[in-house]
Amino acid sequence: MDIGWLESFLALVEHGSFTRAAEAQHVSQPAFSRRIRALEIWFGEPLVDRSTYPVSLTPAGVKVRAGAIETVAAIGAVRDEIRGRQRAPRGAVRVAVTHTLATTFFAQWWARCGEQGPVPCVLLPSNTLDAYDALFHGGCDLLLAYADPSLPLSIPVADVEWMVLADDVLAPYTSVRDGQPGFALPGTAARPVPVVTHSQGAFLGRVTERVLADRDLHLAPVAQSDFTSGLAALIGAGLGVGWLPARLVSAELAAGTLRQTGDASLTARLEIRLYRVPSDKVPSRAAAIWHRAAELAMTDS
Repeated sequence: MDIGWLESFLALVEHGSFTRAAEAQHVSQPAFSRRIRALEIWFGEPLVDRSTYPVSLTPAGVKVRAGAIETVAAIGAVRDEIRGRQRAPRGAVRVAVTHTLATTFFAQWWARCGEQGPVPCVLLPSNTLDAYDALFHGGCDLLLAYADPSLPLSIPVADVEWMVLADDVLAPYTSVRDGQPGFALPGTAARPVPVVTHSQGAFLGRVTERVLADRDLHLAPVAQSDFTSGLAALIGAGLGVGWLPARLVSAELAAGTLRQTGDASLTARLEIRLYRVPSDKVPSRAAAIWHRAAELAMTDS
């Protein structure tokens, strides 16, 4: 058994397609398919019904999915402990935060939550899927993440509580040179606009796909990145247009090195949400942060 087989299986469950799951894991589709087949051979049963689209799980696959989530989370927790995360401050609140919000929102928000006295925390930057897994399997006390009200949540809504802390806007940006934008949407068939994109399966990539659906744009993909900050650097370097959260590029917008392009129909409103799983085992400090966050959200609304 290879833990990577389980991770690939869970990626297939998430994306519903061998092609999209392989791209999300940055492997070729034949290599990805071999991983799934190896897992099926190990279990001695087909796990995936390949005759449907999106692919569906067989009864055996449903059982394996539950065990795979627990196994991957457990191994990850042991790895984190060995790497030293067990040295966290006593009584610290564990907060899983998506990478972009870890750099743009978390620090000031946490400082406000601790205005009545500093609260120790362990910041756990992660991608959206891993952050959700951490929340459901005890790897964190709270989760801070973006959400698109127009997209369904990829988590069991009935099992979580959440609140909206603030808003952001996902919009297309271009570099500016000598006061002039490097590129302008929508482009033409003869001169498509180069675009840098989020990796397929990434949350902000899904939001961008929703925005672009049925739009009459002429785009030529030139680069892709798992990290939004990496996309911002590519856009700033003049490689192309890309969709970014406004909070991430506020300094560049103020300095005039980036500029929004296109009209309002090419933007999407994002919510910054705080999630928790109701439980009697939630540390009292985490519960206190939750209530303080609710107070701040009401004040800011």
